[in-house]
Amino acid sequence: MERQLPKNVRQIGNVSDNPKIYVEDYVDTYLNQLREKARILRKSNGRLPMILTGELLKLEDENAVFVSGAVQMKEVKTNGNDIEITDEIMKEAKEEAARFFPECRIVGWGIIEDGSPMSRNREIKRIQEKEFAEEWNLFLWKNAREQEEVFYAYKFGEIMQMGGHYIYY
Repeated sequence: MERQLPKNVRQIGNVSDNPKIYVEDYVDTYLNQLREKARILRKSNGRLPMILTGELLKLEDENAVFVSGAVQMKEVKTNGNDIEITDEIMKEAKEEAARFFPECRIVGWGIIEDGSPMSRNREIKRIQEKEFAEEWNLFLWKNAREQEEVFYAYKFGEIMQMGGHYIYY
């Protein structure tokens, strides 16, 4: 059976951007648990990276990214304020994503941290282009202290902020 747009959704923000982003409810719950973990533990200076899994589809003449899984990366190295995700850590995280979500593909990554995503624009773009450079792949920035989160999509060779997304049930 071919996938259709979900009927039971909750809209977060302005969803007029392309691609449309759909995050499964349990993934949203898991990401909020990771946010709380990062806030309490201050792991890696409050930075906690993850890989997002799911599907990239064209439905009803619109590009759509379905996020149906997430895997926490084991650790993130820091060099001053710079984020460094080693090849070994990335390889292990991708293998874990394939093991837990074999029916899915990697559709992006994200990081939970204190601070602002715009202060890391160059680093995020470097990691995105090295590991997640496929058109429409996502980057998710989530604030470790507050309920704030921002999705970005890689399109036209740039990381562009999306106005909102859907949570689907």
